[in-house]
Amino acid sequence: MAVEGFSCTAFCYGQTTSGKTHTLTGPPELFIRRPDPTDERHGLIFRSFVYLFQLLQEKKDTNFVLKASFLEIYNEKVIDLLNPGSARKPLAVRWSKKSRGFFVENLFTVDCEQLDDLLAVLEEGMRNRSVGSHSMNEHSSRSHTILTVYITSEQQAERGVFLSKQGKLNFVDLAGSEMTKKTKSEGKTLEEANNINNSLMVLGYCISSLSDPKKKHGHIPYRDSKLTKLLADSLAGNGVALMIACISPARSNLSETLSTLRYAARAKKIRTKPLIVMDPREAMILSLKREIDTLQQENEHLRTALYVETEKKFDSKSGSSTASANSTSVSAPIMNLDEKQVTELDGTQLVELVKLYMLENQSLRTENSELYTVRDMILRDQEIVCRENERLLKKLEDVNS
Repeated sequence: MAVEGFSCTAFCYGQTTSGKTHTLTGPPELFIRRPDPTDERHGLIFRSFVYLFQLLQEKKDTNFVLKASFLEIYNEKVIDLLNPGSARKPLAVRWSKKSRGFFVENLFTVDCEQLDDLLAVLEEGMRNRSVGSHSMNEHSSRSHTILTVYITSEQQAERGVFLSKQGKLNFVDLAGSEMTKKTKSEGKTLEEANNINNSLMVLGYCISSLSDPKKKHGHIPYRDSKLTKLLADSLAGNGVALMIACISPARSNLSETLSTLRYAARAKKIRTKPLIVMDPREAMILSLKREIDTLQQENEHLRTALYVETEKKFDSKSGSSTASANSTSVSAPIMNLDEKQVTELDGTQLVELVKLYMLENQSLRTENSELYTVRDMILRDQEIVCRENERLLKKLEDVNS
């Protein structure tokens, strides 16, 4: 669905040691060195990348541009996993009025032209993420991670318009909920566990509210954590979300297993309204052109109806056997009469013909006016983009100097 322009998210939830990271990426040793593409131990992310490029190759009439980003939320701080030069400097999460959603400011994105590029993003992020150990897990994830693939497609639609769609594919590896008595966490590990549990608790509140018909239209506490801010559009916006509930078969983890299953049951009740994300300007142009087509069809329908009524009047005037030369019955639509037939029409028929031409003229004027309006809007947008490019170039020159 992301290829078609939808925003899609797959996330794993469960207690620590339940296999969330293994489900998404495979075992940790895969990323000690360059991952082997033929290794069957790869997880959901790798398999999704392979399938994604298979889909792109099948759609030969569409141009695609892929970019990717990889971040982690560690102790309520957003860290860019693809920009190690930033010295793990936290990034700000801000609200966008344009997209009506949260975004990470200055997040590094990588152009991905082939499968190896996406695999390199996955490999780099996995090596840079925060991993620790405790009594239950030697390779415990100490942060939530979000790997995002941005899919921009351009395809020719009707009437020569090119449509751009902005699809997005998120893979979210949530850190495991922890009972500190079991994990025997202390010091730094205890602080990490508290932050992990707090953000998961907020996520639980959001899912609980969204799954309740009485609460979903009220206040949803997305702003209470960085994690829920970035997952807000996936949970209740215009996107599609897949939750993978990971549980442990151990009897000692029975209470955590039941909690995870209840969590999944609530999430299953959430209903979203998926929408294709399109370029607003191109969507408006296509809408106007479709409206023009509709008006032209209505015009043709009215013209046909008027012709039928004119035919009836002509038939009633001609009589059964004493038709005169001036009351010629027209066998073709009145708009398609040749010069000789027009000269044979009487005054009433000429008036009807003039009315039809006036209607057609008005319809064409309306269509031309709308097209000129669209053209002017495109030119204005182009000027704005050019000015913005000049401003950014000047700013870049100032920085370099």
